Amino acid sequence: MKPTSLTAKTMLRLFVLALAAMTSTASFCQTAKPGRMEVKFSAPSLDSLMVSSARSDKNLATLDGFRIQIYSGSSASAKDEAMKAQSKFQNINTTDNAYVIYTAPFWRVRVGDFRYRTEAMATLEKLKGTFPGCYIVKDNTVRKAAFQK
Repeated sequence: MKPTSLTAKTMLRLFVLALAAMTSTASFCQTAKPGRMEVKFSAPSLDSLMVSSARSDKNLATLDGFRIQIYSGSSASAKDEAMKAQSKFQNINTTDNAYVIYTAPFWRVRVGDFRYRTEAMATLEKLKGTFPGCYIVKDNTVRKAAFQK
């Protein structure tokens, strides 16, 4: 299994939550359902930390997700080729967005806003005929609004 990469902010959040859980006192009580245990932390600081963490997640404009890369190039004409690839994609697919990205020295065209890899796979199969070298890439700039449809 491939390990997932976490952002520094997420790792810090997990560390603080773990630290708060270790230093606070926990009370355990048996719930009405057999085989389930309910854990209640009595540290008020943990509650406020969890609330602030949830608020910051709501304020994020982007999330980790997936896109399909249909073009990548670094030649002198790469910018023009990227624009042509974007235009070609938009002519065959009017529902998904196409993004031209420049990260020196590469021009890339990535399409779609997918939360899960499995969602991207269906679109990938449709695009392979037109863009034979396309593939799925992990992208942490996928717009959160795209998932709330």
